[in-house]
Amino acid sequence: MLVLTDVSGAKQLSVLARRCCVLAPCRRTLKRLRSPLDKRSSTVVVKEEESEEDGQEEGEEREQQQEEEKDKAEVPQRNSKKRVNSSNDGPGSEPSADDPSVEGDVENWRSYTDSFSLNGTFDGESLQDCIDDETGFSRAGSRPYLAAAHAGSEHSVVVMGPAQSLTFRGRCHMTCLYGSVQVLGFVISQGQPAYSLYSLMTHNALSIEALAHCKPGRTKRDMKMEAKSILRDHVPAATRANLMKEVTSTCSIVLLERLHTPLTDFITSFPKYREIFTSDSKVMSCGKHPFLDCSPLTSLGVIPLFDDPGLILSEEWSNTIQELLKTCLEDDDGCPIILVCGNKNVGKSTFSRYLMNSFLNHVPCVEFLECDLGQTEFSPPGCVALHSVTGPLLSPPYMHQSEPRKMVYYGDVSCERDLDRYMEAVKYLHAACRKEVPLVINTMGWVKGLGLLVLIDLIRLLSPTHVVQFRTGDGSQELPFMTPEHVRTTAGWHTKGKHQIQQSCAAVNTWESSEEEEAPNEGLVLRGHRLLRVQAYSQARERSCSQKFPNHMLRELALLGSLSQLLPLDTGRAQQPLHSMLPYQVPFGAVALHVLHCDVSPAHILYTANASLVGLCQVPDNVCSQRGGPVILPHSPICDCFGIGILRGINMEKKLYYILTPVSPAKLRLVNCLLLGAVTIPHSLFQNQPGLSGDLPYLTSEYSFNLSGAGKIKVCNHLRRWEHLNTSFQ
Repeated sequence: MLVLTDVSGAKQLSVLARRCCVLAPCRRTLKRLRSPLDKRSSTVVVKEEESEEDGQEEGEEREQQQEEEKDKAEVPQRNSKKRVNSSNDGPGSEPSADDPSVEGDVENWRSYTDSFSLNGTFDGESLQDCIDDETGFSRAGSRPYLAAAHAGSEHSVVVMGPAQSLTFRGRCHMTCLYGSVQVLGFVISQGQPAYSLYSLMTHNALSIEALAHCKPGRTKRDMKMEAKSILRDHVPAATRANLMKEVTSTCSIVLLERLHTPLTDFITSFPKYREIFTSDSKVMSCGKHPFLDCSPLTSLGVIPLFDDPGLILSEEWSNTIQELLKTCLEDDDGCPIILVCGNKNVGKSTFSRYLMNSFLNHVPCVEFLECDLGQTEFSPPGCVALHSVTGPLLSPPYMHQSEPRKMVYYGDVSCERDLDRYMEAVKYLHAACRKEVPLVINTMGWVKGLGLLVLIDLIRLLSPTHVVQFRTGDGSQELPFMTPEHVRTTAGWHTKGKHQIQQSCAAVNTWESSEEEEAPNEGLVLRGHRLLRVQAYSQARERSCSQKFPNHMLRELALLGSLSQLLPLDTGRAQQPLHSMLPYQVPFGAVALHVLHCDVSPAHILYTANASLVGLCQVPDNVCSQRGGPVILPHSPICDCFGIGILRGINMEKKLYYILTPVSPAKLRLVNCLLLGAVTIPHSLFQNQPGLSGDLPYLTSEYSFNLSGAGKIKVCNHLRRWEHLNTSFQ
């Protein structure tokens, strides 16, 4: 990938292509112009470099200079061959200095380089000092990296050429020592801190892609010597020789470190999910690249995937990202509001992560509104949340669970049970969005029937400036194009279409009694948006991941990621039984209880609440009880939620709730309501409780599925209920 950077820091233009079609003829012209100079100056350059060798590295530097001399001597020969095969020159012709075509090329090349000097890319520096010879590009295109070597205990250094891309499985800390690389749209340059990369089996593999770079005011030789000095600081002399041979001025050098975190230890303690973090060397096919030494990577748990290209950006995807970036950087009317929609498993979440990472290359913060209850990005399932994203997303969602800026606990992974409450929750969070930062909105994959009506309401309510719509193209039922005209004329769940509004206005003028009715679409300001249609990038790959790790397993992983913060850091144990953790004691009268997904008798509500997952919320009403019994909340509130917890047990004698939660004590002082929903505690927590013998708490083997009503309730989501049909045609 070629990156042209404005060194003033204003903008960065990323051309998402392996080779720039505009620069290709210019490189050929440059080689034709510089080849006579190379024949005369190759010996002089060697003599100058030999005079600057230091005493400790004299033998090593002399060997490197001799190799450079051989490479430079071969450049004119290669360039002459390319001129023979060029369409501009005749067969076997050799252009001279008096050739008018060469003079034209010189003028065109000068004007082209002047255009770069205007925006500060080269700042008057000769392009010859920034572009390596053709050998560097040929080596980069044939393999994922140039060389790798051990750099001490649990550390390795990898040298990559421009446009090289290392796709891998595993996890590691990555630091860019020299140059710049890109991971899932986020550019990591020299001097930035280390970032944790998680390329796990549940999602598409990550790729570390080296970017071409140039330092204004520095010659190619100075840049190469700087890269070599960095290698001397990190790589022992015994393993440094192979790396030194591959160093060029435009290469990138990254340091990889083995990654261990309490979260990974916690999840791997469950046998069900142990394979997610296990690096299997059998998937590696080093036979296709026998010249590469993969042991420095595999020793860290990083497995190169030579047959997997990783995330391949389509032309539509690249153009969409570039247009949204341009809007974010140049629009003076405000920051963009991007709503992403489409069917299930088409890449909406991956696109949102890539888009936010691209934004973070230029702005310090991006807001993310999570409207997908089932496949959440930062919060536990069953929540509608607003997050402020300030760091790159280089891992699956369950590995970067974070505290939201504002959240509402809905209590279910689908909004079909209570569409009105879902819309009210989204409206409540949208009121808290800031207008000075970009906003990315992720929507559900339920886009058929009532789901389509909800999507139309969301577009009208949130008023996005851009709607990114994914299409599958596999012959399945497609989502209709969400054009401004379609959204304006089609009726939603709450709102009405253009023709219905006109009919309602006519009815208001006819019947005087209808003046007391609520006006249609009251409070909504309908404005046009730009529709960007994107083809699903890797539908087959997403299907294979979803088959091996279906949605309910990803939801359970997200819950485990949130509950992993319950573990004390000083014990050194990856997992503890629930009964061994110290809970909070909460009096009955301090909090109110409410069940969101069904009607429960007050006499049975404590049976329902025991060993349940609860949302820790704050209702505006004052909650207190004089009689000491449980406080029952009569309605489902739309209120702030600070996180989730486990109601581990209930003490009827002392009238106390025992709650386990990772929420900080400062936020717990504000909690006065416990909301119970259809989201349950992960079964893995009950089934895998180490250190216990006999019967496990909360589990029983004496259960008969022959009883009437026993077993899991099956819900047919594709059927439209009678009350929904009546509401839709009113």
